Amino acid sequence: MKKIVLFLITAAIISGCQNMKSEENRKKLAEEIYTLEKKLLETKDASKDKQSALMLIEKTKLYAKNFPSDSLSPILLFKAGDVAKGAREYGKAIHLWGLVWRNYENHPKSPMALFLQGFTFDSDLRDPKMASKYYNDFLTKYPDNPLAEQVKQLLAVVEVNPDELIKQFEGQ
Repeated sequence: MKKIVLFLITAAIISGCQNMKSEENRKKLAEEIYTLEKKLLETKDASKDKQSALMLIEKTKLYAKNFPSDSLSPILLFKAGDVAKGAREYGKAIHLWGLVWRNYENHPKSPMALFLQGFTFDSDLRDPKMASKYYNDFLTKYPDNPLAEQVKQLLAVVEVNPDELIKQFEGQ
């Protein structure tokens, strides 16, 4: 009986120490992310400090992986998506925003994350097929979202050549 009690006490102490260490790691990682974020805000262009941008992205992914239920995880992932887009790392941006709406579907940033995936395919990557896919996913998942009207308008012109679109607007 004494051995069982001793084992349970030891297990509780180890578990408590691991939780403290985990909390220390969470705080340290969050501080590193915020420091990088501040540094990038000072440069005002993530593409001018790509090393810091990529470091912020990796630390954010690590944070979300290690602390998926933390309320900061979807916010940090969303911001890291913005940083990735600013650094012209469009694939990384799309991936990060995908993590937001897929893993945190009820978070307020989720609709915007899905919208930004489509918009990045549309405006930056000039891939109308993928843009249409994400725009349609948005309308299916968030039909009552305030962005839905804008998404419908973008979907209507996503296949149109930008030069033709300008001519259409000039004609009106």
